[in-house]
Amino acid sequence: MTAQLDFGGRVAIVTGAGKGMGRAHARMLASRGARVVVNDIVAADADMTVTEIGGDAIADHSDVALDATSVVDAAIGAFGQLDIIVNNAAIIRAGQFAEQDPDEWWRVFDVSLRGTVEVTRASWPHLVASGTGRVINVASSGMLANSGLSAYGAAKGAIWALGNILGAEGAEVGVQVSTLLPTAWTPMVESVQTDPDVVETMRTKLTPEQVAAFVAFLAHQDTTLTADTFNVGGDRVFRMALAGLPAVSPKAATPEGWAEVSAALARDSDQLTPYRTTLSLFVDKLVAANPGLAACFGAKLPTDLAV
Repeated sequence: MTAQLDFGGRVAIVTGAGKGMGRAHARMLASRGARVVVNDIVAADADMTVTEIGGDAIADHSDVALDATSVVDAAIGAFGQLDIIVNNAAIIRAGQFAEQDPDEWWRVFDVSLRGTVEVTRASWPHLVASGTGRVINVASSGMLANSGLSAYGAAKGAIWALGNILGAEGAEVGVQVSTLLPTAWTPMVESVQTDPDVVETMRTKLTPEQVAAFVAFLAHQDTTLTADTFNVGGDRVFRMALAGLPAVSPKAATPEGWAEVSAALARDSDQLTPYRTTLSLFVDKLVAANPGLAACFGAKLPTDLAV
């Protein structure tokens, strides 16, 4: 049986840790020996989480969208180092895109994306110096098609893209970056979900603590997984990737030619090719145009859909 993971006094910042998943992440990390900065703009919530932890934890009430450096300064001032960032802070405002107030839309975007960007930016030198730097960015399945949540989905999609790129950059300097698309019952979910059967299932079977256990695993100094996206809910986790369906080529690449194959363009298929990097998509196009280049890149020939 694997011994209990111990963070050995490593220092973590968890943003949006006053309630919900953020609180669960902070408590889980602290229970395994991490010293935690509990960030939440609602002071009473942050303070309550610190009280619940009852150990090496401090509260920070900074607005990560406006003053991200303060939370990092708090960590360094209190503990002298910084090893782990869990970018969890977010807000949600439902409404149809064309009807939503622009200021409200951008506020959602700023808290979720700008907060993640600026906390990570301010933390980066300390994470590099740590030698075991970890960044866990919380995106959401809301980045997929979800009517009425354009600001939230757009911000979470940007966080996913950011994580892919920082995963590559972090690998060069010893910082591991992972992205989560979690599903769990939280006050945020409670504000938009009313179906009683769904509510009961989420309350009892999809808890924040289950997600927090996986976050602690990813954040641990012995974990080597990085530059990946994970869908997490309950006791199930799977990796996620951008994937392409089989390609479609018309007889002639003209507007009329594309019209002739429109049905094929909309056709689903179980045959998927994952694309994990910009280079992988670029190579796909090169090899399709010139199959002789496949050997140069060690690439398989693209599988095109017959039409």
